[in-house]
Order: sequence, then structure tokens, then C-alpha cells
Amino acid sequence: MQSANLPVLQNARLPQGSATARVALVNMPFAMVDRPSIQCGLLKAVLRQAGHEVQVFYLNLELAAELGPAMYSVISQLRTDQFLGEWLFSVAAFGHRSDEAEYRDACPSLADTCDKLGCNYEDLCRLRNEVLPGVADRWCDEADWGGFSMIGFTSTFEQNTAAFALASRIKLRYRQAVTVFGGANFDGEMGREYLRALPFVDFVVSGEADEVLPALAGRIATGASPLGLPGVSGRNGHGLIDGGSAPIIRDLDALPPPDYDEYFETLFRLGRDRVLGDAPPLLLFETARGCWWGQKHHCTFCGLNANGMAFRSKSAARVHAELRRLASDYKIVNFEAVDNIMDHDYLDQFCAQLAEDRCDYQIFYEVKANLTPRQLKLMGRAGITAIQPGIESLSSHILTLMRKGITMLRNVRLLKWAHYYGMRVGWNLLTGFPGETESDYEEQRRVLPLLRHLPPPAGCGPVWMERFSPYFFDSSFPVRNVVPRKAYRFVYPESDLDLRKIAYFFDHEMDNTLPRGAHDDLQAIVGEWKARWERQPAPVLVYQRAPDWIQVIDRRGDDVRGHAFNGPEALIYEACSETDQTVASVQKHLADIESPAPAADVESALEQFCELGLMLHEQGHYLSLALPVNPNW
Repeated sequence: MQSANLPVLQNARLPQGSATARVALVNMPFAMVDRPSIQCGLLKAVLRQAGHEVQVFYLNLELAAELGPAMYSVISQLRTDQFLGEWLFSVAAFGHRSDEAEYRDACPSLADTCDKLGCNYEDLCRLRNEVLPGVADRWCDEADWGGFSMIGFTSTFEQNTAAFALASRIKLRYRQAVTVFGGANFDGEMGREYLRALPFVDFVVSGEADEVLPALAGRIATGASPLGLPGVSGRNGHGLIDGGSAPIIRDLDALPPPDYDEYFETLFRLGRDRVLGDAPPLLLFETARGCWWGQKHHCTFCGLNANGMAFRSKSAARVHAELRRLASDYKIVNFEAVDNIMDHDYLDQFCAQLAEDRCDYQIFYEVKANLTPRQLKLMGRAGITAIQPGIESLSSHILTLMRKGITMLRNVRLLKWAHYYGMRVGWNLLTGFPGETESDYEEQRRVLPLLRHLPPPAGCGPVWMERFSPYFFDSSFPVRNVVPRKAYRFVYPESDLDLRKIAYFFDHEMDNTLPRGAHDDLQAIVGEWKARWERQPAPVLVYQRAPDWIQVIDRRGDDVRGHAFNGPEALIYEACSETDQTVASVQKHLADIESPAPAADVESALEQFCELGLMLHEQGHYLSLALPVNPNW
């Protein structure tokens, strides 16, 4: 496998005494290749704003062109306990080891992964032992890394070992090179442990690097020590100096927009088809940091926002201008927000402005599931075509255990109206929460078949233990035997690194949960649901409306069924369509439209709809499941 020489700044030599640094930022495999790195894009922009010269290396794109877009895409999107991407570069990073058989035994799902990759396990071993070490050698050869004052590696998900493989080679060849590591994989004690154990790691930045990295680069350029800068950890003659976490950025409007030039230069140099296949590129953008919900109620399993739960957002006008600029600069209309949660103020400001623009943006956002149908409609008009609402369960009791602050019916409402307004919804069902009961899952097993006209979850499985989550740090939860995931020991040398300090994911035992196998039926229902969506025609539950009647068409199963409701029954069903209602609120609605009905008649109609599977009921609240046929509801 061959690749063209990597682009590099010409004559990248730092004049002695200059305060201007020449900085290399490196985005390593297995970062996804259909988008530029927002970490590198933002840091390049702030470094240049401070007067430094910056070159970004997209070595993830280089590897995708070598392996082929299909194989690379599968590896980069794996979120399993195999840590396959890290394992593949582990020999290049730390040297040969002969434990492939043990790794295979510890990760039985590797067989399915090989099927997805279209290869066998021996091919993966050859890639690990022969191909990727050679690739790392070549990457070291093809650029004059010694011409940079500072070489920065950002690492999230499975980028560590690839970064270590290159950094160790650079330091061996260019002994004066200064390496700096940051990103989610280096927060807290993880970064300190890598710094302690790995001699090719010179400095670690923990937390938000926007302000401290330009200062760090300036000190390196002048020969001054960066130690003492908040968030910067390193070594001196007496050992490791812990710089703690960098202060969070309060004014996000003060940050420049990300610079993605090198991503597209690299993509076009290598050939879009060789890197992406048929996938379109998208642009990452940032509108907020932290989590406004987590500030009040940290979801029990969430390990995000390690050092910055405090919610901050850009002004709507600034975000609107930034999207216009990015779209204009790169001729891209596909965007993905990296925020953990959307600022609700954007619904009346940012989304309204985008809707007026009538641009063909396609935007992804993470949101809270309490959005109303009218808010979802506005988001759809604004070009928000995909959302991740953090649904996680269709049991109100389990949602309470998670601290989600929402009910089953509101989650279903979100699924219903997001689908109606053409949004793709990414969601999962999680199990294994302390305090869960059999009735929680019995209720979900009853509810799920009624939702087959709505997009299914991506999967159903046990909750993971993540560093920085309440389950990990809060001793009030009944968690026992917390140990790093098994695959870590096949990636990192245990003799050098304390796996407890570098692990982000942990195996654990949780008391007060249902026994193993109690969730199998739920997983089977999800599997059937997903299979039904792979067939045509797609499942449907809709209703047609006339002045004094409605007709519900039910094609959730293999047969088509129809239900006609006249007069008050039709009005009652539609009254519960937009959101869940009580008997009293339905009565009030009927009175407001001059069609009053006794409470007993309303309750009888609601119970009939539930018996027919056309409506859900919980705690005195009722929600109609059928979607309007009218596209302009």
C-alpha cells in the first residue's frame, strides 16, 4: 500500500528567539473520515489568531485511502468492548506481543466484526503486526516533524495507540521535538498516567485548550517552560507537575470559527472516492458546551463533560453567521452539532432564522426529549433533519432511576412527531439499572409492538460504566467489582501503565438489578422491530380526518386494519394527538369547541382506543399513536 507524500509547511524551521511557534496538529486514526476534526479546526483557528503558524495533518484520511473506505468506516464506527481500533495500532505503539489468541477468546464478538469487515481474524493480525507498524514508519518519514516547535495530538474514542505509534517514532528521530496530547482521552488522571509512563509524551492539556494552547506554544517557541500554565501537566527534574484542568471558556462568541482547510485539501488530494466511498462529507460545528440538564440532574450513566458541566452557549446570531460562513467556505450543507444538548433558546431565535433563510441545510443535534410537536416542526423547517434525544428507556420508573426527568409518554411523543416531521432519530434502549423491576420491562414489552410504525432503536443492551459518570464516582450506588474492560490489557502494556487510571470504560457488577437474561425478550422485540423496518412496505399507523369523523389505518403488522370513529370519539382521539391529555383536559377541550361530553363518556372512549392499541395510557394520561395523514398538521 502506497500513499502520496504528506503535505508540510515549507522551511518549517523556527527562528531562534521568535515567539511565533510553528505547530503541527495531528488527527489520527480511527477518527471518522466523513468529517474534519473540530478539535483541530478550533485549535488551529485560535493558534493562528494568536500569531502562530499551524499545519493540520489528517492521517485518518490517509489510512482510509489505504484500507479502503468500507473497512475503515466499520472500524471507526465500532463502539464495542473490543477496542479494535486501539488493538490494531497497539503493536506499532508498544512493540510485538503474542496474545492474539487470548484477545480473540476475550472478545467473542470479533467474529461478527470480521463478517462486517469482509476479512478473517488472521487478516486483522497481519494488519496489526505488519501493515500498521509500516504505515507509522512511513508517516514519520514523510514529514519533517523536526521543523515544528510543537506537535499536538488530539485523542477521542480510539485514537490513542495510533497517536502513540507516531509520537514515539518522532521522538526517537527528533529528540528535541515537543509533543503535546489532549482531548477526552487525556482528561484527569488518564492524561497524568500517560504522561508518567510514556516518555514520548512531553505535555498533556486537560480540559478546554482554547486559551492555554496558544500560551503553551508561545512558551515552547521562546524556550520557556509551559509548566505553571493552568491545565498543562508535564515533567521537570523533580518529577511530574500536575497542572490540573484548564479553566472553562465562558464567552464562546469570542472563539473564532473552525478552520477545516487541510481536511478538504487532503480529501481532494487522496481522492474523495478512495476515502469516503459514497458517503458525503459533513461539517462539525459547536454552539454550546456543558449540559444545562446535567447541571441540575447528572444522568447516572453519563460520563460526558468531565471538567465542564457548566452550560454555556453562543449567541444565536453568532451561530447563524458561522453556519453561513462554513457553508460558503466549503460548499457543504450537511452539518453536525457537537453539543451535548441544544440550548432551548435557539428554538425561537436560531431555528426561526434558519427557517426564514430557506437554505437546504441538513443538521444533526443532540436534544432533550421534552420537545413539543410545534418545536419539532420549527426545527424541521430550519433544516434539523436528525436528532439524538437521549430516550434510553420506555419505562417511566427506569427513566426516574436514570435521572432523565421525563416520562415514557413524552419519549413516545418525541418519537412520533420527529418521525412525522421527517427527522431521523438516533436512540437506544438501556437495561441494568439499580432499582429496576420486572414490571418495568413487562410494560415495555407491551408498549414496543404498538410503536412499530415509528423508527426502532439502534439497539438494546446493558448500560456501560463510564469514567466521570455518577455510577463511577458516587459511592451511594450499589456498584461492585469495577475493573477496566478486558480488552484494555491486550492494548496497553500493564507492566508500564496502570489500566485503572487510563481506562474510560469499566466492567462492573450492579446490585439490585434483574438477573442476567431478564432482558432477552426485550432485545428480541427490538430485533423484530428493526427487521420489520428493513422490509417493504414500511409499517404505518395514520389517521385521515374529515369534518365529523376520522379513519385510522393500521399497517403495523402484516395485515391492514381500519377503524372509523365518528362525532365525539373522533374529537377525543384527535384531542390526544399533539400531546398526552387527561380525562379532564379532554373534557375542557371538547367544551372549548362546543362539543361537551360527560367524563364517563370520555374515559370510555379513551379506554376503547387503548384496547385497540391505538393509544397509550400511563398515570391518568393518554396519547394517541396514529400520525395525521395531512402533511401540514
